Amino acid sequence: MDYGTFFFTNIVSVTVFASCVTLLALRNPKVTGMKWFAGSLIAGLAKLILQGLEGKIPTVLGSLAPNELYLISFVLQMMGLRWFVVRRPLRHRWPFAALGLALVVYTFMFFGKIRYSGNVINIPFLAVCATSAWILIEHGRTAVSRVAAIILIADICVAGYRAWLTNLRYMRPWETVHAQTDPRWLYSLAAMAFLATCMVMCYLWFLVTELGKELASQARTDSLTGAMNRRAMEEAALRETARSVRHGHGLCTIVLDVDHFKELNDARGHAAGDCALQALVRQVKTILRGNDMIARTGGEEFTILLPDTPLSAGIVTAERVRQTIEELEVPFEDGVIRLTVSAGVAELDSSLGGWESMMRRADYAMYKAKENGRNSVSSSILNAAGTQAERRSLPVI
Repeated sequence: MDYGTFFFTNIVSVTVFASCVTLLALRNPKVTGMKWFAGSLIAGLAKLILQGLEGKIPTVLGSLAPNELYLISFVLQMMGLRWFVVRRPLRHRWPFAALGLALVVYTFMFFGKIRYSGNVINIPFLAVCATSAWILIEHGRTAVSRVAAIILIADICVAGYRAWLTNLRYMRPWETVHAQTDPRWLYSLAAMAFLATCMVMCYLWFLVTELGKELASQARTDSLTGAMNRRAMEEAALRETARSVRHGHGLCTIVLDVDHFKELNDARGHAAGDCALQALVRQVKTILRGNDMIARTGGEEFTILLPDTPLSAGIVTAERVRQTIEELEVPFEDGVIRLTVSAGVAELDSSLGGWESMMRRADYAMYKAKENGRNSVSSSILNAAGTQAERRSLPVI
């Protein structure tokens, strides 16, 4: 394998990778990490083209620019990996300032023909790879994170070897033009190219994992309101029921039904009804706890699951929800939409059954609230025999 053939084949393959990842990033604009990966590959491709022309173009383009682009490429890769596993913006800008400082110092040392100036790029490069691996190990919870971390550790090993080789044989950056016949230089480059290819496979793996999560979320979410759908609520309710029975914690459910919703649709159109339901869910979420869940279980019917909640606290929550919705004003076209709901509350009683029994009792209590004039909360109370001997309605406040 000669130097020219290696760079030609490597440039062709990286061009294909960069094109594919860029197209995927454009097709999935919400997956910000793919944009970072695309930028990394584009910078890496530019580096390869310039490095392949080393000795045939000015030293600034054949030696200085490729080294700087290589570091920039791995910083962009780090940002992409961080997006996939952390999902929080950087709080500090000093890493970018440090990168800029390294590039400026390297440029001055390069033009000053100072020996060992390559370390100004090599050391930050190793630090970036180590930081990326730490992010994946610390925050990654998937197999692809572990595989990517292993690849980065291998990158550190190969790059460390190349840094040693540079300091030993090619102390000034432009002297690497003489390394084109050095087997150690060439095969270490091939190792880095192989690891880069493996990392591109991880890019695609990260994307597939992300899209899988999105599909799973869509399958569990009501497309109109963003609340959980019936299936997701049933799964969560079965899980919380088992936990409640195991630990002896209270578990309540609230069934909400929007009053006179058909009249709203008939009078102002289905768009008004959709707008009202979306606003209702947004408003209810603001008063629920982090572990509470709301699902759309019918056209205008919603179910709220309250883990670790006894009946008395469930009634208080239902009343807060009712009051909040009553006070809600939903802007629509030239006016506002006002809503009220009827709510039924029931508590889990394992002696009567599980989630289905609690749901039926909450549903029955909700219809009792309808009978009591709507815009009210009703709860199911069980007697010693386990029957619904009494139902308590809370008046409108």
